[in-house]
Amino acid sequence: MYKCQTLKNGLTIIGEEIPYLKSISLGIWIKAGSVMETEENSGVSHFIEHMLFKGTKNRSAKDLAREIDNLGGVINAFTSKECTCFYVKLLDEHINIGIDVLSDMILNSSFDEKDIEKEKFVILEELKMYEDSPEDLAYDLLLENIYKNHNLGMNILGDRKTLKNFKRENILDYYNKYYIPNNSVISVCGNFKFEEIVERIQEKFKAWEKKEIHTQLTKPNFNPCFIKKNKDTEQVNLAINLEAIPMTNDREVYALAVVNNVFGGSISSRLFQKIREEKGLVYSIYSSQTLYETCGELGIFASTSTENIKKVYDMILEEIKLIRENYISPQEISESKEQLKGSYMLDLESTSSRMMSNGKSLLMRNKVDDEQDIIDYINRVEYEDVVRIIEKVFNLDKLGVCIVGKDVEYINL
Repeated sequence: MYKCQTLKNGLTIIGEEIPYLKSISLGIWIKAGSVMETEENSGVSHFIEHMLFKGTKNRSAKDLAREIDNLGGVINAFTSKECTCFYVKLLDEHINIGIDVLSDMILNSSFDEKDIEKEKFVILEELKMYEDSPEDLAYDLLLENIYKNHNLGMNILGDRKTLKNFKRENILDYYNKYYIPNNSVISVCGNFKFEEIVERIQEKFKAWEKKEIHTQLTKPNFNPCFIKKNKDTEQVNLAINLEAIPMTNDREVYALAVVNNVFGGSISSRLFQKIREEKGLVYSIYSSQTLYETCGELGIFASTSTENIKKVYDMILEEIKLIRENYISPQEISESKEQLKGSYMLDLESTSSRMMSNGKSLLMRNKVDDEQDIIDYINRVEYEDVVRIIEKVFNLDKLGVCIVGKDVEYINL
């Protein structure tokens, strides 16, 4: 069972004590992602994530890495469309060092001009790395087009033009606007005493000043599209998005999870069994749901040879039509629910997973469901819920498609 406390400066701490473990995972979650950016500062959230590892008033970049690494721990971060997270995983006896390091990064980072210029080249290389990944490239191009003229369609990494134009004062303007305690959550999971860790966090973050923040996110229009991108690859990579739902309605969220599991979310799913196992047309094929505060997508990905891409695409569309017309059976619903519950319970054995789940949920939804709540949500999914979500999501009129591969301009799907 988790405990929650909000400090005077608005920083909320959520902790889940698991006393039989020897480790602790702790993450600082900031509600700052690419959806808060503009065309002029696209990529700044991710850039700040990098800069917080480049040194502080008290530690060099090497010191930040070495201090955790020497303890056998992990320190890392990631930026998403809607938030950024900095986290550590350490033995319980070393958690105070983790808190000290993370607080130093959040409150005392230098944003040195020379480091800013150097990091631009690092992220340009990261951009090239993602462009060399056909799956990532197809997904990014698809989002760019289905959410055209909206922040959600912008690449988390930014682009070459915005990266080159970043100035220290612009970076700090964004940092000072969003990196504030009342826009943040600290999530802790593992072997600790909640009151003690709250006291330690309060001591380290007491200088973090609360400010007013006004972030009004708009719901983007979903623009159906068909995109082709030539790239010298051995396979053609296919990405498809259907318009889905936001993360706000629990009943719909878990109904979609049940349906996705049957459709393409597991190795026993329809897509995997029919297109890979029965027909042998692909190695990789799957579907997944990505839900945001205002909208969401059901994504489908497959990679196959040029001569098979038309067959694979047609079979995917056929499966979408079939599930739309006939839904899924009560037996499939029951099996999918058991699979989801089992997967969720196994995931709970990781302090990192628990920390991530609790932190993101509190930051983005202002609530956290405990394990019994989650099991109850899954159990409550009924046939009628499945029918409603299928009719809402499996709509070929709201379809985004992107293919990436060699000579794809000559491919007609």
